[in-house]
Amino acid sequence: MAVWIFASRQQRDAQLALLKCSPCPHCKHCGALNRHGYLKGYDEQNFKQKGVRALRVFCSNRGSADGCGRTFSVWIADKVKRLFIDAQSLWQFLEQAPTTGNKSRAFQALGCSLSDSATYRIWKRFLKAQSTIRTKLVTLSPPPKQSAGNRSQTPAQTTIEHLKEAFKDSTLNPIAAYQAHTQSFFI
Repeated sequence: MAVWIFASRQQRDAQLALLKCSPCPHCKHCGALNRHGYLKGYDEQNFKQKGVRALRVFCSNRGSADGCGRTFSVWIADKVKRLFIDAQSLWQFLEQAPTTGNKSRAFQALGCSLSDSATYRIWKRFLKAQSTIRTKLVTLSPPPKQSAGNRSQTPAQTTIEHLKEAFKDSTLNPIAAYQAHTQSFFI
């Protein structure tokens, strides 16, 4: 799946201004990329009506264009695909859930309007994605050393600590930094 994920709107807009000079991620042809609409969905700031979550780009094969006819999406790292909450809120939840031992309370602290069952669906998505996340994190930095007192950490806590370590110098939260750096979605 081809996707472009940018750290900020300014970076995204700068790249979109050069769209005709950019190669298609599918066919590598330059000069055929066009904006092709929006991906809309609900988010935390506007939960009653849909807002723009990402942009679509089309590699034109119409007329005399030599593109492949495929599309891909352009995201900003603060959004998480197929998730109502943004990367910052997800990070706060993931950081608090294993330490408090109460996922529901950690989720309620966000002040989110999602149901209680959403807490466990999001946590399950995180648990299922851990192997992919940790594999990509190892290529960026070694896992943090565990002290004798931390040996009882769960795999989820270890993954969270590794995220903190890998992106400690980033201005973005670790989930947004992960998405922008790896060009893949977190969960």
